[in-house]
Amino acid sequence: MKATALRTLVLWIPGWSTAAAARARGLARDAPLALIVAGVVSECNEAASAWGVKPGQRTREAQAACPHVEVQPYDSDADYRAFESVFRSIEELAPGGQVLQPGMCALRLRGPGRYYGGEHAAAERLLGAVHADGIIDVRAGIADGIFPAELAARRAASGGIVDIPSAETARFVAAVPIDELPADALAGNGPLLHRLGIHVLGDYARLDITQVRDRFGPDAVRVHRLANGDDPRMVVPTGDTAEYEVHRQFDEPLDRVDQIAFSLRADVDGLTEQVAAAKSVATGIRVELRDENGRVGERTWLHPRFFRAADILDRVRWQTQGAQTGAAALAAPVSAVRITVVGLDDRANYVAGLWGDSADQRVHNSITRVQSMIGHTEVCTIQPAGGRLLRERQTLVPWGEKPSSADRSAQPWPGSRTGLSPSLVLENPVEATVLDIEGNVASVTERGALQAPLMALSVNGDVRMLRGWAGPWNVDARWWDARTHQRVDRFQAVDDRGEAWMLTIQDGRWSIEARYD
Repeated sequence: MKATALRTLVLWIPGWSTAAAARARGLARDAPLALIVAGVVSECNEAASAWGVKPGQRTREAQAACPHVEVQPYDSDADYRAFESVFRSIEELAPGGQVLQPGMCALRLRGPGRYYGGEHAAAERLLGAVHADGIIDVRAGIADGIFPAELAARRAASGGIVDIPSAETARFVAAVPIDELPADALAGNGPLLHRLGIHVLGDYARLDITQVRDRFGPDAVRVHRLANGDDPRMVVPTGDTAEYEVHRQFDEPLDRVDQIAFSLRADVDGLTEQVAAAKSVATGIRVELRDENGRVGERTWLHPRFFRAADILDRVRWQTQGAQTGAAALAAPVSAVRITVVGLDDRANYVAGLWGDSADQRVHNSITRVQSMIGHTEVCTIQPAGGRLLRERQTLVPWGEKPSSADRSAQPWPGSRTGLSPSLVLENPVEATVLDIEGNVASVTERGALQAPLMALSVNGDVRMLRGWAGPWNVDARWWDARTHQRVDRFQAVDDRGEAWMLTIQDGRWSIEARYD
């Protein structure tokens, strides 16, 4: 590990996002709840997990596993705002901390350790402050640097502290299994690393960084650097000065979040351009809000990669909205905002690989602009996913977000179709009627045999004669579980107009799954 790494404390509240969402919606603590991002379960609470719901499942799979699960879209803005009040309690005892993500924050231990009589005593005092806010399960990790401290916190028991001595930090990180990293940390490359014989972070750290960038992309490079102790994120004390900052004094104090964000847009664009001109990226910022009575609220934010202008404006918006509630709220309209860059890193560490790992910047800017106009979840990219039916093998991910789970499309899926893929997979299958040569609705026996050859296809009253067909191919999934059992028979057919279809029959009902061109 780097010698400059500071002793750091990370506090982690497991299941924070689901608990905060349940409180915001007035749900019982023991009610099953799943948070959805792009049609996939992002997080779920223990009550839902007990029924078999888990991150990475599609919404309908989660509902099949637990019919009474409460399914809600994940709201990152509300999540950050909810954590604001908890973080304020922590900062009253140890100022200068930074929010890593909702439910997790980092603090330098040098000052609190001296004040409270040691690192362990300081951690216990801060755990007590979180418990006083009514949160039972909170865990602490102490190590050299943010990344090792986060790994230590994730290994702590409920209410416990895992303290890694400085001399043992590098050895501790090297022994952490690859599978213990968050699902998106290696962008779905975990199974491949296992096949290459790389099972712990120590093995991964010994790989050549150039090969990692070209083979796995920039996200994997970030984890490679963290495993080698090269973490650009630093818990910076709030009194430090920085080279890059903007300070905006409003002629008239503003009390609306959209007005504040709009007034700062040009300044923030200029700030990011200055950082880019220095061939750097901002990995940490500090936002100070001053109201017309002179009261100041400040917060330091870290980013998992680096801040763009839109990301900075989002943090200003979240902090302003969070400051309008709770005992420590700003008591008056905002009269001034100061944004300071407190973490810098070399831009070369975030350059795309040889064959390109990100979209052209102009395309990204255009799509992001459209996304800001029509909604975050309205502009999506398609990511491959695992599944047996065609519509299951794709996941919609909002532009700019990482896939919420590893790519399992290459794993064996008995019953899935191989070979030439259809040109159009319908998001919602279209109901149809398929007739056999006897004039009856075609059906399949329990043994998977067709009762009579297919003759015609009817869609919304439009009857088409079938010139040829193939099948059935049976999909009999989860036959051992009556609650989630799914049996589907699939056919390929060509009608008298030359159009080819993928047809399915389930529980006696026919539908069109896809079309070939």
